[in-house]
Amino acid sequence: MTALVAPVGPAPGDPPSRLAGVVETVRGWVRALPAPGDVAAVAGAAGEWLGHATLDPARVLLGRERDDEPADDVLEEAPPFARIYAVVGAVQAGATGLVTGLLGAGRWAPVVGVIGALGLDSLLTTATCVRAVSHVGAHFGFAARSEDERTAVLALVATSLGGTTEGDRRHLAALVVMRLSVQRGPTELVRLVPTVGPVLDAALGAYLGARLLARVVDDAERHYRARYLRERGMLAA
Repeated sequence: MTALVAPVGPAPGDPPSRLAGVVETVRGWVRALPAPGDVAAVAGAAGEWLGHATLDPARVLLGRERDDEPADDVLEEAPPFARIYAVVGAVQAGATGLVTGLLGAGRWAPVVGVIGALGLDSLLTTATCVRAVSHVGAHFGFAARSEDERTAVLALVATSLGGTTEGDRRHLAALVVMRLSVQRGPTELVRLVPTVGPVLDAALGAYLGARLLARVVDDAERHYRARYLRERGMLAA
C-alpha cells in the first residue's frame, strides 16, 4: 500500500533554505575576522613606530660627540625622566578618556566608547612607553636604531607591564597592547556611570597613566644605568 502523504523533510538534492544560507554567510564573515592577537600586533607595531618616530636620539644627550659616546656626566646630569613622563602619561590617558567619552552619543555610545578608548589608549600608551624607554636608553648612549635594540626596548616595556621578554618584535608588540588592555579594561567601566562617567574615566585614567609611565621609566633607568656601568667595568656582570 503506497503512502498518501509526502515526507515532511526536504528531499535529497533540494537547495538549502534561506536561513541556512544566512547562517553560513555569517560564519564565513566570523572566520574572516582577524584574531585578537593579530589586531593587538598591528596596534602594537603602530604604537612602537609612533614612539620611535617622535624621538631623535642624536638630540637627547648633552655634550655627546657621537651617538654611542655619552657625556662623562651622564649619571649625574640625567633629566627627571620619571616626572616628565608621568605628566605625559597622565595628560595622554586623561585626554583620551575624556575625548572618547564626550564624543559618544546615542544608545550604544557607552559600549562604543569603551572599545574605542581601549584601542586608542592602548596604541598611544604603547607609543609613550616606547618613547620613554628609548629616551632613557639614548641618554645612556644606547640609541634604539638597530633591530636588536628596538626589540630590547619592547621587551623592557613588556617586562614592566608584567609580561615576558620571549618572542620576536611582533609578539612583544602584541603582548604590550594586550597587557595594557587588561590593565585598563576594568577602569573603563566607570564611563557607564550616567552624566559624570567620562569625567571619572578621565580622572582615573590620568592617575593610572601617570603611575604606569613612572614605573616603566623607573625600570628603564635601572636597566640602562646598570648596563652603562657594566660596559665600563664599574659594575660586576
